[in-house]
Amino acid sequence: MNKAGKRRKAIVERNRVTLAYMELARDKYFESLSEDHKLKLIKEVISIGDEVAGWVVIEYGSNDPRKIAAKLGVKVFGEDRGRSKGSEYRKERKEIIIYRDFHEKLLREVKSPELSEHLLKVMVAHELFHHLEMSQVGEVYKRYKFEGWRLGPYVKDVYIKGLSEVAARAFTHSLLDLEISPQVFDYLTYLLYTKPH
Repeated sequence: MNKAGKRRKAIVERNRVTLAYMELARDKYFESLSEDHKLKLIKEVISIGDEVAGWVVIEYGSNDPRKIAAKLGVKVFGEDRGRSKGSEYRKERKEIIIYRDFHEKLLREVKSPELSEHLLKVMVAHELFHHLEMSQVGEVYKRYKFEGWRLGPYVKDVYIKGLSEVAARAFTHSLLDLEISPQVFDYLTYLLYTKPH
């Protein structure tokens, strides 16, 4: 890899870590960790998403999340809800739902061909990771327990659920070999649903 390629890769990785920090900044338990612990945790969770993407591509011979979902017996379909939620995974029915209203509104706002081309795949890949968490990988956030409070010998453990979201974004980023973070869509969504009409 040449010098420019190494520099680009370093920038992409730094951006992934920064966006993960932003995702987790709302969690009071994450905020209470030392900076070294935060960085180590984020890098570890990102690597889980990357590793899962790697073995999924090898296992299923594709990086198309819709084809992988079909091979796993997960149905992907659209529904109209008119809410700001873009997609969801329904564990009990093994379904990935893409909300058409949201998708169409976002497509109208997206001006970049690369973004609009990947939008559907990004949403399906993100939810596919949550299916893999439930069926094969285990919920990522449950791998990391933190002490919430202590009263004598009693300790209340807590989890940081956002860690699963960070892993899902890393999975999506790696599976689709994106130049940008899938979290960009979250910011677009925020802008779409908070700007005055």
